[in-house]
Amino acid sequence: MQVEEVESAVEIRKRFIVSAMSLGALSPEMHETLAIAMNRMGARSNSGEGGEDPATWKSAGGERRDNKIKQVASARFGVTAEYLVRADELEIKMAQGAKPGEGGQLPRHKNSPLIARLRHAVPGIALIRHRPTMTSTRSRISRSSSTT
Repeated sequence: MQVEEVESAVEIRKRFIVSAMSLGALSPEMHETLAIAMNRMGARSNSGEGGEDPATWKSAGGERRDNKIKQVASARFGVTAEYLVRADELEIKMAQGAKPGEGGQLPRHKNSPLIARLRHAVPGIALIRHRPTMTSTRSRISRSSSTT
């Protein structure tokens, strides 16, 4: 194979994705740092079900600080039109619910003032999605033009 036939590093990096990790599972600083790092290298990061802090939607020095992929799950707290329009790509999880201990639940001791603000909830109460009878499926919707 000739060197000219090999994709450039820039083109290869466009396919790199950091898997969804919710803000709350990661600290706000780590969540934002991963988004910045992936954006700098031309790759993508995923907000996870916990959404992201709207403060990251404002660029610092022209640098994008939010996740290009926004994850939305059925009955996810805190999804707003503003959140959705920031997405270059949406990851939609359908028919996913939970019962205590099976994911999709946020125990009250983890619902801090920050998490409650992001999810439009009251701090200190448990958050849980209804549990449908179907299994989880995911769809991805991408837009061709990038949002900065």
